[in-house]
Amino acid sequence: MTMMTRLFSLIIFVLTCISPAVHAENTQDNAGKRELTQEEIDASIGRFGEVEEIPEGFKFSTAENRLWFTDHLKNIQKPMRLYYEFVKSGTYEEGFSDAVYLDIIKINDDGTKNAMLDFFSADRKQAVNPDNVTNITGNPILGIFMQGDVYEMNRLTEGSWRHFQKMIKIALREVASIEKVNFDYNGKNLEGEKISFSPYLNDPHRNDFEKFSGKKYEFIFSDDIPGDLYQIKTTIPDIKDEGNGPLIEEVLTLVEEIQG
Repeated sequence: MTMMTRLFSLIIFVLTCISPAVHAENTQDNAGKRELTQEEIDASIGRFGEVEEIPEGFKFSTAENRLWFTDHLKNIQKPMRLYYEFVKSGTYEEGFSDAVYLDIIKINDDGTKNAMLDFFSADRKQAVNPDNVTNITGNPILGIFMQGDVYEMNRLTEGSWRHFQKMIKIALREVASIEKVNFDYNGKNLEGEKISFSPYLNDPHRNDFEKFSGKKYEFIFSDDIPGDLYQIKTTIPDIKDEGNGPLIEEVLTLVEEIQG
């Protein structure tokens, strides 16, 4: 597989994490003698999908490039741990909080990194395929969060995760906005870029999941923090009564960096 194909595989982001569900592929074990069981697939979270070559002359949008093709780890020059806090809240269902740890364990000669990723704890802890944290330049939390997000939408609406994934990709290509922002991190006021989009507002199938169709996505990046990613925030407003607060809000935020 070429490097560009691997990158395009990332934008497909066929990974999973937040939801325990996972797409059952016709995947064989290392011996090539049998297909994996659903239980084995569910335990193998963090798989890249296979896609065709990118057409010659194809150009990704600025938002796509910022999410999927930026070297988010370029300003990490020695092993360290990044600690992110995840909080789910809202009126629709019970929320929770948990932790995500990204450990940069090796700086390779070509500038890529080898890492370990602990996404949630205890019963929520997700298995991450080592291939997705080896020789990387992008922050692996992005792909895992986003694939988990489409599986959550699948669960909430009893719809198709593939449809939600498609609409997110279209939104990143066509309607995502980028603006300069300031944010506070560990007592410092830093500059960054916020990417925002609402992929389901013009969805021709939104009537099938109207309650959740106003969902908004926000990403904050900054070159001034290790790993580039400061925050991911998704919000599903209560369209019947906005005064009630959001139905569901999920926020993943970088809390601190711990030197190795």
